[in-house]
Amino acid sequence: MPDHQKFMRIAIGEAVRGAAMGEQPFGAVVAIGDELVVATPSLKVGTCDTTAHSETLAIGLATKKLGRREIPEATFYCTCEPCPMCCGAVLNSGIKTMVIGARNRHVQQHAKLAFNFKDYTVERLAEMVGWDLTVIEGVLQDECVALYSGAAVPLTR
Repeated sequence: MPDHQKFMRIAIGEAVRGAAMGEQPFGAVVAIGDELVVATPSLKVGTCDTTAHSETLAIGLATKKLGRREIPEATFYCTCEPCPMCCGAVLNSGIKTMVIGARNRHVQQHAKLAFNFKDYTVERLAEMVGWDLTVIEGVLQDECVALYSGAAVPLTR
């Protein structure tokens, strides 16, 4: 069984690294078993690319690194519940396990422009599209929520 706290700490480190570069504090990791495949922060601020969320970057980098479009045996780690766009990237990779630090409802109070997804959850999207997804939530939740409570830039998921 993978060490979920270990990989979530890596994702938190990526979020902190991104924030230090002026990015929004989001981090994502793709792992297979106990092996790290990729870890990345969000890069949408510096690249002026609205699709450069940590989650989409992690999926793109992992599939390229592994040379496969689908990586169902991988586990996806994210400091915050992925937006619908990012969830679509994870879905398209075939990943079946997602580990979430903070839920949108936990960080919504800290966001000025985002997380207005009404009743959206990863599980609702998975159910809607017939995606067999296991969600593990609350891994290092307090540490993940803290990333967003002190965000230097408005969260604009």
